[in-house]
Amino acid sequence: MITAIVSVVMFLVMVSLHEFGHFIVAKMLNFKVDEFSVGMGPAIFKKKKGETQYSIRILPLGGYCKFEGEDEADNTDPRAFSNQKAWKRLLVLLAGGVFNIILGFVLFLVIVPSTSPARTNVIDTVVPHSYIEQVGVQPNDKIIKINGKKINFYNDISLYTQNFKKDEQATVTVSRNGEKIDYSFMPTEQIVKTTYGENGVQVDSTINGYTTGQFVEYSDKMPKDDSIVGQSETSTRYIIGFTPKTKDITIFNVWGEALNETEFVVKLVYQSFWQMIVSEVNNAVNSGSYSWLYVLNLVAILTINLGIFNLLPIPALDGGRILFVLIEMIRRKAIPPEKEGIVHAVGMLLLLAFIVFVSFHDIMGLFNK
Repeated sequence: MITAIVSVVMFLVMVSLHEFGHFIVAKMLNFKVDEFSVGMGPAIFKKKKGETQYSIRILPLGGYCKFEGEDEADNTDPRAFSNQKAWKRLLVLLAGGVFNIILGFVLFLVIVPSTSPARTNVIDTVVPHSYIEQVGVQPNDKIIKINGKKINFYNDISLYTQNFKKDEQATVTVSRNGEKIDYSFMPTEQIVKTTYGENGVQVDSTINGYTTGQFVEYSDKMPKDDSIVGQSETSTRYIIGFTPKTKDITIFNVWGEALNETEFVVKLVYQSFWQMIVSEVNNAVNSGSYSWLYVLNLVAILTINLGIFNLLPIPALDGGRILFVLIEMIRRKAIPPEKEGIVHAVGMLLLLAFIVFVSFHDIMGLFNK
C-alpha cells in the first residue's frame, strides 16, 4: 500500500512539473493558456484567474496544460498555439522535458552530499589475483576508456562493465603521468556469498579462487530483517578488479557531481527501465530512516527518464510534435493540423499497444518463474 502511494505521489509530481514547464514558458511567450490542471478526471477544485482556469482533479495520475487552438488551423486568435511562430512553439514543447531534467539535477544536488566521499575513475588499489594486476595496471592510473567508450566519472565504469561476460576480451585505456596506455585483459570473475546472521552480515568474496571475508554489523543504513536471518545468497559478476580513489563532496564540486549523476541517468534511459522502477520503489519504502534519500534518488532517476523519453521523436509525445515543428521550420510551411493529428493519434495507439505488450510479457514472465 505504501509503495503504491509513494509511486502515485512521485508520478504526480513529475507530470505536474512537466506540464508546468509547458505552462510557464507559454505564459512568458504570450500564448493563451485555457487551463492548467493537476490530476485527471472530474475536477474537485477550480479557480479562474485571468484567462486561465486552474484545477485539481480527482485522479492523481497526471495533469495537462490546455492551449487555445492547439490543433485548430482555423482559430483566429493570434495568441492561439497554432498561430504562434514555429520557434516559440518549439520552446514551449521542449520546456516540459527540460523541466524534468532540471528537477533531476536539483535533486542530485541534495542527494550527492550524503554520498560523500564520492568514488572517482582513478585507481586506488588493484585487486590481488585479478587479471588487470597481471597485465600491469597500477594504482593511480586514471581510467579514461573501456572498450573504446569514454569514461568521465566512476558511474561510467559501472555502466560499461555491467555486461562483461566470462572469457570475453576487454580493453581499458588509462592515463599515467600524461601518457595513454591500452591494456587488454579478461574480466575477473567475482563470486560473492552473503550470509545473514543474528548480529550482522558476512560477505565472502572469491576472486579467481582466492577468498576474502568481511563482517558488517546491522545499523540504520542496513537494518536487520528477521525473515532472512540464517539464509545465504550467492551472486557472480565479472569486474575489472580495482578499488577507486574517493574525494570529499564540497560546495565547489557538488555541482559537477550532480551533473555527472544527471548525465549517467540519461545514459540509462534504454537499460532495464521498468525493472529499475520496481526495485527502487521497494527500496524507497523499506529503507528505514534513509527512506527519504531513496525516494529522492528514485524521483531524480525517473524524472530525467521521463524528460528524455518525452523528447524522443515519437508521435503523440512532445518529441513527435517537436519533429513536426522542425520540419515546418525547414520547409517554411506548416503541416495541416488535421494530418498531424492523425499521425499523433496513430502513434498513441501504437504506443499504448506496445505498453500493453510489454506489460503482458512481464506478467507472463512472473507466472512462468
